[in-house]
Amino acid sequence: QAFSLVSKLLSQRKLDLLEELVSEEALKVLKEKISMLPDNHRDALAAELDAIMYTTEGDVRIYYDDDGIKFVRILMRFWYLNGANLPDEIPGETKVFQIMFGDENTKEKKHLLTANYEFQREFTEGAKPDWTITRIEHPKLLE
Repeated sequence: QAFSLVSKLLSQRKLDLLEELVSEEALKVLKEKISMLPDNHRDALAAELDAIMYTTEGDVRIYYDDDGIKFVRILMRFWYLNGANLPDEIPGETKVFQIMFGDENTKEKKHLLTANYEFQREFTEGAKPDWTITRIEHPKLLE
């Protein structure tokens, strides 16, 4: 749900609503990238909850900061369908996977896109169980 919500807010350029969900460093990077993004790429960032086809964890790390506070980070990978008007190929000669729905008269083209979101939370005993997104990547779209 967090991925879907954040991806939609990114697509709508509502970055001020992400301040509670995304780390300050990640938000700074996103503000730069979003401002230069073409509309069709921005539209492709949005992932509806029922359009998420597959998720998997990519990396799980537990670490301590300089003050001995324990943290956990989980990198999640998402594959989702999006109907944005993207070219068949994105610069860099990367092919975008497409899926066609319907019959000849009602064909609808959707792209199978990927995103990587890294979630972090403090894991010290007694800490709030709040997660923060520390990295957001939408390969081929948000680079």
